[in-house]
Amino acid sequence: MNSSEKLYDYLNPRLPNDMNYESLYNLYYTLFCTLDILPDNLKSLKLTKEALAKTFSKLSSQKNITNLVSNNNIIDENYWIGQITISMREDKSPNHEKARILIGIK
Repeated sequence: MNSSEKLYDYLNPRLPNDMNYESLYNLYYTLFCTLDILPDNLKSLKLTKEALAKTFSKLSSQKNITNLVSNNNIIDENYWIGQITISMREDKSPNHEKARILIGIK
């Protein structure tokens, strides 16, 4: 099983079926910046931006994502890869605490 599948198998049951885009995106960007919010057995995953994009495009197709900021195709892996570039250019920081709470890590 590859890293994106392991991450998906971990996240999918922990995330609500209905969630807003901002929360999902914050989790995505947090995981791009750090794996510290994951349990120890997942911290060694090789989570490239491509692996994260694959995971989150699949999550987006399985969950009801609300409050989308545009009509972008969030089930497309390229969409998620592009979001990393945008956030880095804008020097945005993810909210690690909100990401922890979303997946039930205290």
